[in-house]
Parts: sequence; C-alpha cells; structure tokens
Amino acid sequence: MKANLILWSILLLTGIGCRKYEPIEAKVAEFPKTFCNPVNLDYRFMKIDKGAGIREAADPVVVYFKDKYYLFASKSSGYWFSDDFVDWKHVFIPDSVLPIEDYAPGLFVHDGALYYVGSTHGKGRLFRSVEPEKGRWEPVKEIWSFWDPAFYVEGDHLYMYHGCSPVDPIRMQVLDLNTLEPETDIMECFNSDKDRHGWERTGEHNELSRRPYIEGAWMTEHQGKYYLQYAAPGTEWKSYADGAYVGTSPVGPFVYMENSPVSYKPTGFIGGAGHGCLFQVGKEYWKAATNAISVRHMFERRLSFYPAGFDADGYLYTDTYLGDYPMYLPTSDSVGHRPDWMLLSYRKPVTVSSCLPDYSAENLVDEDVRTAWVAAGNDETEWVQIDLKEVADIYAVQINYDEYGANHKGVVPVYQSYVLWASRDGKRWYPVADKSEKRTDTPHEYLEFETPFAARYIKWENREYTVSDHVALRELRVFGKGRGKMPQSVSHFTVSRDTADVCRAVVDWEPVEGACGYIIRSGIAPDKLYHNYQVMDSCRFELTGLNSGVSYYFTIDSYNENGIARGSEIVESAVLR
Repeated sequence: MKANLILWSILLLTGIGCRKYEPIEAKVAEFPKTFCNPVNLDYRFMKIDKGAGIREAADPVVVYFKDKYYLFASKSSGYWFSDDFVDWKHVFIPDSVLPIEDYAPGLFVHDGALYYVGSTHGKGRLFRSVEPEKGRWEPVKEIWSFWDPAFYVEGDHLYMYHGCSPVDPIRMQVLDLNTLEPETDIMECFNSDKDRHGWERTGEHNELSRRPYIEGAWMTEHQGKYYLQYAAPGTEWKSYADGAYVGTSPVGPFVYMENSPVSYKPTGFIGGAGHGCLFQVGKEYWKAATNAISVRHMFERRLSFYPAGFDADGYLYTDTYLGDYPMYLPTSDSVGHRPDWMLLSYRKPVTVSSCLPDYSAENLVDEDVRTAWVAAGNDETEWVQIDLKEVADIYAVQINYDEYGANHKGVVPVYQSYVLWASRDGKRWYPVADKSEKRTDTPHEYLEFETPFAARYIKWENREYTVSDHVALRELRVFGKGRGKMPQSVSHFTVSRDTADVCRAVVDWEPVEGACGYIIRSGIAPDKLYHNYQVMDSCRFELTGLNSGVSYYFTIDSYNENGIARGSEIVESAVLR
C-alpha cells in the first residue's frame, strides 16, 4: 500500500498520469504563418478531349497590382488574387471576355493597367484591365505574341520573349511601350544544348534521346544584369526545370549560367519546378513553378511557390530544399524560409475503412503524389487512420485528394468535407479540425494549428465528397516534431562522375543510424550547393542533370522525424568535358 502511494505521488508530481489522459485541444490557425506545396487552389478540371475528371494548372505568372497578388495559369477559366497568399479568390472569366483558354499567359503592368495576352501561333489580342478583381477587361490591340510570351518593361520599351519548341530557339523583340509597335526585328537568344546540359535532356531521368522543348521564357533584372530564364525538357516529367542565361542588356548577348538549372526539384512528394516566373514580395524573391503529376494525362499538373534569390556573386537560385514541406508564407516576417517541422507520417502503419484493388492504404504514406488510396464508396463510413508509432508534437496536416472516378469538365462546384481526429492511445479520440460543414473545393488542404498538440494517432473521417463516387486521397501528411534522437550525420561518401557521359554521376554512401532519408546537396562551389535530391530507402543515387565542363561539390544531409543532421563532408567532382 505504501509503495502504491509513493508511485501515485511521483506520477502526480511529474504530471505523467494526468497528461496521458488529458483531452487533446487544438485549433486550426485563422491566420497561418505557413503554407505547403502544392499550392491549395481550386484547380479546374480539363476541358480538352480525354481530359474529363483531371485537374490542371501550369505556366504560372504572379503579378503585384494595386495591393494584390494576381496568379494566372494555363487552362484555369480565369485567375486568382490574394493579399496574403492564403486566401485565393478565383475570378471566373468567360471566353467572350478574354481568351483565357490560351496556354501560357503573358502579363505586364503599365500606366495603371494590367495587360494580358495568351499564347498563340502568331498574332494574339492584347487586353487590359484596371479592375481585374472584377473580371473587367477591354481589348487593346493585336500583336505578334507567338508561343509562351513573356514581357519585361524598362523605360519606354516593352521587351517580349517567346518560344516553345523542340527545334526553334527562344526569341525576343522590342516594342514601343506606348504604341505597342515593333522597334526591332525578331532576334534569336539561344537554343537547347542537350549534349552539354544534362538537365535539358528529355525523360523523367533525362534518359531519352529526342530533343527537349525549350519554352517558358522569363526576364528578371537584378543589379544591372539581365537573367533570361527558360524551361526544359518537358512539362510531364519531374525533371522539368528552369535554366538561365545572363547578359548586361535585356537584348543580350546572353551567356549560359553554369549553375543551371536555377529552379530544380526532381525528387520528393511532388516533382518538377519549371516554366514559371520570378516575382518579389517586398525585397524577397519567390519562384512560382509548374509541378508534374501526369498520371492520367501529361498535362495533369499543379503549382508551387519556392523562395529564390541572387547570391553575392550574382548567381540566381531557387530554394527547393524540402520544398513540399511547410514553409513560411511570402508575407511572413519569420526568420528563414521554413520551420523545423518534419514529416511524421512517412511509411507509418495505416488502416482504412475500405479500398479498391491497386489503390491500397499504403499509398497514403508513401510520399508520392502519383499514387492514391481509393475507398469503396464516398459516404461517412469511409475513414483513414495513421499510427505515428510514438507520441509526437503535431503542428500541421496536409490532406491531398485524388480525382479517381471523376468525370467533370471546367469549373465545377465540388467540395470535400471531413473531420480530423487525434488520439494518444488509439482509444480516446478528440476532434482537432471539424470541417463537416465545409463547402469549398480544397484538393490540397493544409491545416496549420495555432499551437502544437501531442498525439500518436491521426484519423481522417469523410463527411461529404462530391468529386466522384469514390473518395480518394493521394496522401495524408502529418508534420511536426518527434521526441526521439536526431540521426547520425553522413561523414563519408563517394561521387563517381561518368567518364562516358559527364552529365551523369553516381553518389554512394553508407547508411547512418536513425536516418529515414537523405538529401544530397550539390553545386558549382562549396557555398553554392543549390541543387538538392531527396533520397528515401536507398544509399545510392544517380544524378542525371549535370553540365559538362563544370566542377561540382557535394554533401549529404540525413534526416528523420526529429530533425536534420547536416553533412560534415564536402566532396569535389572535378571538371570533365
């Protein structure tokens, strides 16, 4: 009896007995500081043949106009605007008002108006608006806009860059900004060079021999230098990326930037970081880019935002390091790009209410946007439960829906409603997000909690799902902080540059204790390791997007749900031609 009293006294003093069974209280942040790629937009369903039930958006352009950020993207039946990068309002535009169904929108601001033209074979009608949030546009003039037009304004000149072809180069022309008449002939800027630029080669792993598409031009001036960006090799692959040429004038001549690609994300939950734009929020640069899903159709795509910038030596870069983990919003004043929250749900035990063959529960936690769990139905009996195996501090959850069985076209008022539960013991459950009355379309729902809560189990319960007859999730991702040990750091590895093809290299290393994944960082100098490759379930990786004639430096970080251990060694791979 005395021993029991002593034990209970200890439990009460330490609070262990109380904490184990105290209710879980959580509140979704009304004003979040973070977001998670892909951007959670009400992506439109395709209108094209064989595109029923497939969402798409690509080729983003972000423009700051009259205190709002406008986001235009291909095939979106309109555009979005926001002042906080959280609440994006869609403006539906009928074809009778604007040729919104053209690919690759080109935009610029001049004299208090926003100008728009779509991608065409030749001439396109230029439109302008002083109230784009109201969907009011007026025609201005027909101009030669060609494929994938992009504009840059300087002085009284309008510089237009264009091109989208596996054969033709990126070209440009100078127009008078006020009359919109040509001031110069069309000039060639550059073309693909897949023999020397490995990342320009076609294929998911740059393995195909056919010529790449060179497209999606974008011009940015920074400290007197002009960075002409472009996309390759094709929108349907994770290898989709942006490179850059730089000049001292917006008309060139342009020299290839040896650290290209300057926007690159070939691995992770969702890959691809090509054909977008560079934009500023205050003094900070951000990259809007196209991601590839491309399972049901090659144009099944999403959009993402990544931090970007220029280093002290003038090299343009995009920070895609864990680029589909939570990161601070562009409007946030937080220090750094992302919080130290890790993915807690990868390959954890998962149970479901039901599933169709080939769409099993394991797809919910495999970190692959291209796979999905599909339930037998779409009513309130369908649910998903993840066991994190240990109690952890949960900061955010991302719910990525699939469109299995959908047959919609265009803008459709579909929605997903649900309740999210949490538990410490798998028996006592508490609601942490009640979205049972939600009637909005959120295909990549992201919930940040005002304060973290401790839990081991997360359960998603369907309420209503109007997309199709089968509720389907691509991934249920739980972010936070584990309470265990950090992994060991990788202290030794080898890099073998392929002597037969110097655009390829193989990195090998020994597994380290506690790691559930690794991130190879590489670049053209020890302080320019801007490329990264997230590797799970392997200690060997082949890089296929290097440039010939360039030395590279490498290091390897290890990570688990408790944090990241930075690599302690940098290895140089000498220049090979």
